[in-house]
Amino acid sequence: RGVIYKFKSLTDEEAGDLYEELRKHDARLLEEAQVDSDDEEDTPDFDWQPAPSIHKQHGALGGRVTLNRKSGAGDILAMLVSIYGSKELFVNEYRVMLADKLLANLGYDTDKEVHNLELLKLRFGEISMRQCEIMIKDIDDSKRIISNIHSTIRNKNEKSKTKTNPEKRADDEEPVVDAAIVSHIFWPALQKATLNNHPRIQSKLDQFSMEYAKLKNPRRLAWFGQLGTVELELEVLEDDGQLHMREFTCSPLHATLILHFEDKETWTAAELSEETGVPEDAVRKRMGYWLSNRVVRVANASSIHSGDITYELASTDDLADSTDPLHHHADEDESGQAVSIGAQEAEAMEVYESYIMGMLSNLGRDGQLPLDRIHNYLKMFVTGSDQNYDKSPQQLRAFLQKLCREEKLECGADGMYKLVQK
Repeated sequence: RGVIYKFKSLTDEEAGDLYEELRKHDARLLEEAQVDSDDEEDTPDFDWQPAPSIHKQHGALGGRVTLNRKSGAGDILAMLVSIYGSKELFVNEYRVMLADKLLANLGYDTDKEVHNLELLKLRFGEISMRQCEIMIKDIDDSKRIISNIHSTIRNKNEKSKTKTNPEKRADDEEPVVDAAIVSHIFWPALQKATLNNHPRIQSKLDQFSMEYAKLKNPRRLAWFGQLGTVELELEVLEDDGQLHMREFTCSPLHATLILHFEDKETWTAAELSEETGVPEDAVRKRMGYWLSNRVVRVANASSIHSGDITYELASTDDLADSTDPLHHHADEDESGQAVSIGAQEAEAMEVYESYIMGMLSNLGRDGQLPLDRIHNYLKMFVTGSDQNYDKSPQQLRAFLQKLCREEKLECGADGMYKLVQK
């Protein structure tokens, strides 16, 4: 937890020593930095003095103490990188954190991230931070593309309004879709859970996609269905017994679920699952959000334990009903994280697998290689590709055993791995 806290504080201006270390004017590349060492081979420093006690001269709570570090005290950032094990692992962890930050930035403001990136380049070098630079550029480009598409949609809607229905309100024609348009090969693997959007949402996405295709032909958009946020205005039953307009900011799945209640007032969890393409247990968890906000209620509370739950829009009669067992149910399964760590790991393993298959076909004696040779070849060949090889021999052995269970490889009694002959 301490390492994670330190890492997140790397680009936080209020975090203290680590951010100050990053923005030092005399910052050097990590290869040139000094790290404190407890190695017994180092020559002992007989002039070493312990840090002064905070109680000395000023009492336990009073006074102010300034600790002066020696000029060779080491580099905090270099020490943190050494904890991660390598510069590549540290940069990749930062890239994952940056992806979540950028995708959560609804204002497309990247000034702070650009400033931090320039500081990181001084420590890690231009090449190491190249993917992060492209990620930030994607967000800047997205802002310009969205502005162009919104302008085009407004002009089209204005012309259509004057021809068909001059009385139609202008605010009904405002573009409602924003998008972060990413170059996926430079980003960490994102959550790819599928979702069949409600037709009202899907029509807006299709309109945006069509204008993008015209603007950036031959490029096309592929939507990550369950990522992002949706802003809704709903009539909600309040304590005074009246319906009031309330604004909600929720996930696309939450929005799709509640919009189905415009089509009919009663839905079972199974029906919503079929409409959205989302597992039934996930539907029940997400519906807890609308239950707790008194937008819907459970119509058949007696059948809750059987799993056959029916939802309906809330009414004034529900104000006095405090017996609904799901009334205060909270949506507890909302991580809000856009980056899929599991998908990223699986993607890397697919790359390693292709290298392993290739080397067993071409490099091995009689098509066979031991664990240590495979490990060394991966370190040699995968370095420099989009997926760096950072596994230990023990992790590689577990992966090779998995390939053996999948009948892609076989391992002999001598520990030699080879392709399964089919």
